[in-house]
Amino acid sequence: MIIIGAILVLAVLVILFTLRLISNHAAADKELVFFKEKRTRAKLVSTSAEKIVFSIDVPYANQGGNEAIFLDAFVRIYLPDEQYNGVLLRGRVNHPKAPRTDDYFEARLVPPHEEDHLTITFEATPRNGKKTAKEALLGMPDVEVAMYVERRGRMALFHNKENILLTKEELQDLVK
Repeated sequence: MIIIGAILVLAVLVILFTLRLISNHAAADKELVFFKEKRTRAKLVSTSAEKIVFSIDVPYANQGGNEAIFLDAFVRIYLPDEQYNGVLLRGRVNHPKAPRTDDYFEARLVPPHEEDHLTITFEATPRNGKKTAKEALLGMPDVEVAMYVERRGRMALFHNKENILLTKEELQDLVK
């Protein structure tokens, strides 16, 4: 009976130890964090009558001791026609070390303790009667943008959704 009790105690200890290891690895995934509250104000990249291009930088840090991976990143812009239909606003996410002009995000390794940023670039094109990109941007309300980032650390793939608000005043300051 003592042997069976000892085996059961050892089995429980092994299970608890295994669960603790899994928990530690899962916690390591959460150490790759974004600081959307420290994002930069919108800055003008280029302007013409047909299109205004601007960007923001969103800082991140790998606060863990393990390497992580950014597999994919994209933005979703919440500007339905019912809210404002004078502009087509598109966006893309890039890492500054792998800038691209298409809608592809180049995956990259994130070394332990790296602090850097992802850049979201926006293109505003007038539509529905707005004559110029400046006129279209001046009429825009506050816009919420969701940055989705697909990451992998020590455990299974996981996603982040960071909601970022572009204020009307911030957008108007780009073209004044």
